[in-house]
Amino acid sequence: MAVRIFLFTLFTFLFSLRFAFAGSGLVASISGVTFVQGASQFWVTSAKPTFSGITTANTPVSGTVGSQTLSATADASGNWSWTPTADLAGDNTVSITSGSQTVSFTLTIGTLPENIASASGSTLAPAGTYLPTLLILGFGGILTLFGFWGLKRSFAKS
Repeated sequence: MAVRIFLFTLFTFLFSLRFAFAGSGLVASISGVTFVQGASQFWVTSAKPTFSGITTANTPVSGTVGSQTLSATADASGNWSWTPTADLAGDNTVSITSGSQTVSFTLTIGTLPENIASASGSTLAPAGTYLPTLLILGFGGILTLFGFWGLKRSFAKS
């Protein structure tokens, strides 16, 4: 019984780690800037920004960026990247698809307008910080293990 509980807890922990290390999603960064999932508009200053992200390993990634066609294939780890062949300018409609995942937004080439709030790198937590998640997950796993152990002992006394 204890071995089954331990294996269940270990499986749950490892399964959860898969999502903790999964990265930011289909589009993870644009021109080295972390992409905010769900954003309807994103600004970069580079006329040829490199798009990168994570999807299922060896899966094709396709879409459009402005008038250019995006075509890439994820590597064995699920990472992909693509850089436009021609310069982009102004607002560009972006639609990227891989399997059942689709991301759509407007990419603006230029500086971030002053009326939009921004913060310096020293005031924000770095993107991809997973340590708090792992600590909470580990603590929850330990509590679950002790809970199952206590439940087992209470039934053994009955």
